[in-house]
Amino acid sequence: MSVAPTRTKWGYAKFGTGRLPAAAIAVPGGLILGAAGGWLSVLAGIGGSNPALGFWVFAACIAMPAAALVYVLVVDRNTLIGATERPDDSVESGWIDKAASGSFMDLILVLGAATTVLAFIPRELVVDLKLVLPAVVGLGFASFGIRYLVLRRKG
Repeated sequence: MSVAPTRTKWGYAKFGTGRLPAAAIAVPGGLILGAAGGWLSVLAGIGGSNPALGFWVFAACIAMPAAALVYVLVVDRNTLIGATERPDDSVESGWIDKAASGSFMDLILVLGAATTVLAFIPRELVVDLKLVLPAVVGLGFASFGIRYLVLRRKG
């Protein structure tokens, strides 16, 4: 392992005292994960009537996102050009924290009220969770998004 410059465009991954380019780990890791996903598709029978084609299609579709995930997991932020020294101290990070905590409280309030109402609904009325749970997720997204936009607008 060679000693690398302090900061580069693509960054390095630290291993003990040495460093490797992060892409040198991410690309092979993504290819391995893509091949594993292709193999799982063949084992699960998702590949269709031509297992070899199914393997290659799944492997190709999974490889790039997997490589990006491996890169994000192994890169050392301190080796990237232009990376913020302390991203958690930014104004935007404060907005995200406030919006997330507020939307969590919104969800607790709405779910508590919904649970109370559902406790008094007769048994004949059935509520389908396949509709309720996505609505809860959508409510969380909407609450967070609105709160973040309001906080950003206030500055």
